[in-house]
Amino acid sequence: MFSKLKALFTEEKKPESKEHDISLAVTAMMIEIMRIDGKLDSAERKVIFDAIEKRFDLSHEAVETLIAEASEAQSKSTDLHQFTSLINQQFSTEERIDILKELWQVAMADGHIDPYEEQLIRRVAGLIGVYHGEFIQAKIDARNESSN
Repeated sequence: MFSKLKALFTEEKKPESKEHDISLAVTAMMIEIMRIDGKLDSAERKVIFDAIEKRFDLSHEAVETLIAEASEAQSKSTDLHQFTSLINQQFSTEERIDILKELWQVAMADGHIDPYEEQLIRRVAGLIGVYHGEFIQAKIDARNESSN
């Protein structure tokens, strides 16, 4: 009995479950950016959809499901740590900067960066270990990409 209990607690997560948790964390962060200003904008949702579809190479249906799951997870969360810790563990510095750029793109999608959005992105940058210069460069890159 004890060996079964021990196996339950030490069992490694399945790779697809781990990948799902990672994609859920990134998506939840994007949804938090979309919601922080109190306005749910369709342009922001489209940016999230496109970024997640591209980043994780998912089908249209899988992205819709992931966004729904991430929205629920984000609503139930009490802090950012559960999401940012996974991002820190699983992504390189360059990938974390790319995620930050995607967060900026979500914030910029409605044509206005709300102060709450900027504050949250700044906090996320610190939590995922992105330095201030990289934070600013990600913002510039996101602005340049969205104007093209």
